[in-house]
Amino acid sequence: MSRPLLPLKAGAVTFTVLWTAWMMWWSGSSSSVNLVILTLVGTLVGYLWYRAMRWQFERMGMLPRKDDSSRAS
Repeated sequence: MSRPLLPLKAGAVTFTVLWTAWMMWWSGSSSSVNLVILTLVGTLVGYLWYRAMRWQFERMGMLPRKDDSSRAS
């Protein structure tokens, strides 16, 4: 795991957990089916958030581009 991406990955995990917990609270249902569905959707939302933030941070120059990391080796 590369160091510059560690805070971004931690933020994505935190976002996923908080989003899933909020959706569970908002739905009002604590059935196991609801929990599974919201967990799967929360994982997808967290991953999409991570990809969007990584793309934006690379565009802003706050992270090294994918091309740069392969040349460093």
